Amino acid sequence: MSNKVRKEKKTGKKIIALIFVFISVFCCVFFAARGKFNPRATNGVAMSILAPFQSAFSWAGSKLAFVKDTVNEMYHLHEQNKQLREEVEILRAQNLTASEYASENQRLRNLLDYKQAAIQFDLVAARVIGRESASWSSIILINRGTLDGVANNMAVVTELGLVGHVMEAGLNSSKVQLLIDPRSSVGTLIQRPESRVAGIVEGDIKNPSHPRMVNIPKDSDVQVDDMVVTSGFGGVYPKGVIVGKIVEVHNEEGGLLKYGVIDTSVDFQKLEDVAVIVASREAPPEPIQPPQQTPGTETDPYETAEKMRAAQQQILDAHQQVLDAQQQQLQQAQAQAQAQEQQSQMPREVTQ
Repeated sequence: MSNKVRKEKKTGKKIIALIFVFISVFCCVFFAARGKFNPRATNGVAMSILAPFQSAFSWAGSKLAFVKDTVNEMYHLHEQNKQLREEVEILRAQNLTASEYASENQRLRNLLDYKQAAIQFDLVAARVIGRESASWSSIILINRGTLDGVANNMAVVTELGLVGHVMEAGLNSSKVQLLIDPRSSVGTLIQRPESRVAGIVEGDIKNPSHPRMVNIPKDSDVQVDDMVVTSGFGGVYPKGVIVGKIVEVHNEEGGLLKYGVIDTSVDFQKLEDVAVIVASREAPPEPIQPPQQTPGTETDPYETAEKMRAAQQQILDAHQQVLDAQQQQLQQAQAQAQAQEQQSQMPREVTQ
């Protein structure tokens, strides 16, 4: 009990002292404002008493201003960071779109270059829009159909080589059976001039990505790295389209034939744009190059060619004149025959 009483007395004294200090400060400030005290003494006492409080308030104010500025800066930094993140996402999406456009542009340029080089073909560009789930790597769907001139059994190619043929043409889309389909068969040749061995390329169920060239006689000249092209037999695939390269040669079980494993020139897992051959013509012959001339006797090949064309034109004109003369003679003979027939019929009418 005595300890509690002492603590309460000490606490009461502290409160009284604080009240006294507060009243003293208040009186000094009040009377200094009314001019009751000496200004110098009053100001000195007031400054001495208020200095700690002013320092405390100034320190607290500076800290509050610092905290406020820090919070505002953090908020602005957060907003800027958020805005920059959004801009980064937009730029990343634009970069992906630009990359996709660039890739598509390159593929279309390659197809256009192939179309300009293969002038013996009339091509219709198409885009792969789907694959059959039952045979994911064997049949694709393209966005061209009969309205675009596509029909069944038309060959499908890329700038790299043969893709397959149209197996079912709809109005606006078509199904294409790929070269690697086990049900597909393509007449082919070894491109090497010393060989020119014929065979049939068909898909292999055991090795879907590498078809086989079969029906090759065992003693035929077929080697690894030989290029394989279409033979044109059968009327579906035009002659000379690249199929792929021989990577392995094996003997059949019977011992009379052998087959070659082909690495196709087209990557069938990356097909996006193709071309349908809607018409095919024989490739034009290579232009005739002027022979090498003996030094000192050179002539202008263009002038010579112009003279040859003029001579050929004269021959054609003379031939046309002969044809015209023959036509006139034929017409005159026909007219004379008709006149004689009419004269022969006139006495019969008189006698009748």
